[in-house]
Amino acid sequence: MIDLSTIEANPDIRYGWYLRPSYAMSRAQAEMHDLLERQFGLTGGGVFMPHATLKGFFRSDAPVSEIEAAFDRAVAGHQPFTVYNGGPVGWGRGSVVIDIQQTPDGEPNAALQSLHEAGWKEIAPLVHPDCTFTPIEGAMQNFRAHLNLAMADLREEFFDEVMAFISEAGLIGPETFIAEYVHLFAFRSDDWTGRWWETLEWSLMRNWRLGEA
Repeated sequence: MIDLSTIEANPDIRYGWYLRPSYAMSRAQAEMHDLLERQFGLTGGGVFMPHATLKGFFRSDAPVSEIEAAFDRAVAGHQPFTVYNGGPVGWGRGSVVIDIQQTPDGEPNAALQSLHEAGWKEIAPLVHPDCTFTPIEGAMQNFRAHLNLAMADLREEFFDEVMAFISEAGLIGPETFIAEYVHLFAFRSDDWTGRWWETLEWSLMRNWRLGEA
């Protein structure tokens, strides 16, 4: 856990803004994280809380009150919406995720896309110019909503086996869930340029319930 009283303008801190899955989806994601660690020693996905990224790691020297106010504005007017489980897919040969980007008709989930774009636009002015992840993060029309299963420490030579292992589970979690809560987290790692997941710590800072003023 991070001492939240120490995060103001701290260059070792990163923030992240995430959609919290339902109980059933969170449990299914966490169970797969546990299986992947027990079977393959993979821990990169499981060091996080179950989540779907809306705005990934970002560095900011802005006061926490300004960061929270930016996301206050972002959630305004957004209502709970349905998220559709597209099943596990590979991203390159280094990640496996549950795809939640689309609706059953193959179109982007407009409510999810809109929430992502609102958060990105509000927080962008507060992102530190030396933030290393934001410039390479998929955003706006390149955004791909997902739930991580394996990442960071999945070696290419094991990708095919891990992908097949995960696929044996079939659909992981429910076919749909209601997106109702979004969360702001603080993160700390000993080395953001190296194997950051091995020393990652995080604390929940703030939650928002969609549809509430």
